[in-house]
Amino acid sequence: MTLHFAIAGREHELAWLRVRDIADDPEGRGLIVDIRVSKVAHARSRSPTAPARTCPVRAWRRWKEEARLDDDPDGFAFRRLHNRWGTVLQGGLDAETAGHILTRIGARADLDIRPTGHSPRRGLVTESARAGNPDAVMERQGGWAKGSKVMRGYREADDGFNENALQGVL
Repeated sequence: MTLHFAIAGREHELAWLRVRDIADDPEGRGLIVDIRVSKVAHARSRSPTAPARTCPVRAWRRWKEEARLDDDPDGFAFRRLHNRWGTVLQGGLDAETAGHILTRIGARADLDIRPTGHSPRRGLVTESARAGNPDAVMERQGGWAKGSKVMRGYREADDGFNENALQGVL
């Protein structure tokens, strides 16, 4: 699900990704994700490699290896697991299931919030803004239109200490 966050993807965009849609950057900087099925338009998102254990690039590579996805580049990137045996099935996730998985992961992690399938989009905007990234960068990453009011509405309110006019002044 870290890739879901990294591309700021909608549930259906994640669910419909094929193995061939997720490629290593030729210069080794991370992943290039070709989002062919989207609400708005075909998009290409990039996810850089990160040192953290939550790195979407490392998580994708591990999933791809463990699930033996190289055997079928036209197969779904994220697939269902057998309910009883836990084996990887050929069929992909549907959009609703992608959201449910995220909600179950949040419950297992005992989070204070109940994440939904849209939380990665909202979370990327919030955390990217806190890191000081310009709106245009977030718009490009998540496929929002330039000047998107919707994207700006995704920003979670700060507690008033991190985003404060006195930062760097005092």
